[in-house]
Amino acid sequence: MRWVKLLAPLVLLAALAGVFRSAGESPEGRPPDVILLVLDEFPGDSLLDARGRIDQVRYPNLARLAADGTWFPNAHSSYDSTTKAVPLILDGRAPVRGSFPDRRSHPRTIFDAFARAGYETLSFEEATAICPPRLCRGGRSRRPAIIPRLNGGREERFARFVRSIRPGRRPTLWVKHALLPHGPYLFLPSAARARRGPRDLVPGMNSVAGFGDEFLTRHNEQRYLLQAQFADRLVGRVLRRLEKQGMYHDAVVVVTADHGFAWQVGVDSRRSVSASNVEEVAPVPLIVKPAGRASNRIDRSYARTLDVTPTVADVAGVRLGYRTAGRSAFSRAVRRRRTVSLITRDFSTRVTISGRRWRARRRAVVRRRLRQFGSGTTGLYAGIGPNRLLVGREVAGLARDERGRVRAILAAAGELRRVRRSSGVVPAQIAGRIEGGAPGERRELAISVHGRIEAVGRSFHLIGQAPEFFAVMVPEASLEEGANSVEVFEVLRGPRLQSIARY
Repeated sequence: MRWVKLLAPLVLLAALAGVFRSAGESPEGRPPDVILLVLDEFPGDSLLDARGRIDQVRYPNLARLAADGTWFPNAHSSYDSTTKAVPLILDGRAPVRGSFPDRRSHPRTIFDAFARAGYETLSFEEATAICPPRLCRGGRSRRPAIIPRLNGGREERFARFVRSIRPGRRPTLWVKHALLPHGPYLFLPSAARARRGPRDLVPGMNSVAGFGDEFLTRHNEQRYLLQAQFADRLVGRVLRRLEKQGMYHDAVVVVTADHGFAWQVGVDSRRSVSASNVEEVAPVPLIVKPAGRASNRIDRSYARTLDVTPTVADVAGVRLGYRTAGRSAFSRAVRRRRTVSLITRDFSTRVTISGRRWRARRRAVVRRRLRQFGSGTTGLYAGIGPNRLLVGREVAGLARDERGRVRAILAAAGELRRVRRSSGVVPAQIAGRIEGGAPGERRELAISVHGRIEAVGRSFHLIGQAPEFFAVMVPEASLEEGANSVEVFEVLRGPRLQSIARY
């Protein structure tokens, strides 16, 4: 039995090697494939349900990824504008005044480090040109214009990224920046579009001209939340593709966003960080799924977007080879942080807040959002606007008044007469102009679909414009294939309904 005694230490060493295998190695010792997905304008706390967890009903794919990895609920942006916020994610270096969102200002990045480590690198950048064509498949020498890419092709470009995910002879790094859930708010959770083109049915409704109206602000936030669910759907496409290709278990998957967005009323900017909105502009999602066994951890450290590249390199076992301002989100340095700090867009000052105060202000925002939009399957369509108890009631059972002088003109009304889900358009936003009212007048509204009240709202005026407008969202499921019967009512005291449009 002497050979057994000689073999025992070798067996023990092999077992220890398995226990202490680098986090960046697959079971076969091959470096892991890596997916880095950067979403855009995504305040991370909008994911939360009443328990402070990722809402598994509205965001099932992000919730599933978090269950397989580590979720950083206190992650925050390091800058509030895409053309600097995305580059700092890709190199881990602090933003600099006057820098460019391309290779000139970012000569050493995650792409260089992984290429040196033997990786094939693929770049799907939307607003930057950090990885050059000589280094990355899909790389650019000049950054593309952002507005045209926001206005069209977002889903199609994401689909091209997903199709590129397949096993290769070498490990691969995929980096995808998706201009979602950034506006224009066009997409619904099902992946249908609420209208055919990017332009809002009421032009300017999601601009400074509408920032002073409380109901319009909540309506636009509602549209954002619907598009955020579509962004989650895209995350699901990535996860399913990895599974179909047999890659999910052994891949590193990291999802984050460049910065958040402030849903405040009466402001002149919802994107520029300040002491009054840092609780909304700063928070971003950050989920890190390592290769191998699921971890299902919540790490409440104050990780920031500057830490993303060091974190990806850490979990993949790749040496960056250059100095960064960020640290791995799993490092002791990040665990020791107690404050949140962002440089302002003009680099004139720094917004700094204690972690404790920041969390308290965020909780107040979450409570307000849950009160108005609910979570899970409830509240999203019935939580804003006056007369909310009308939602779900049959028009036939409500008191009616004769039609008066006021008329509503629906924008894109023809879409309601020929709904075809196969076309990719479900006209769930009911919007337009109201005529016959007194200057500056606002009115309470209710919208019925097939004789049932599906939404309530309030008309509004845009700053500097005389017309009275309205816009509400009805549930996708309330619209049938083919022709739909939609009626717009003014809600009078009682309440009594007075029809102002019928289609």
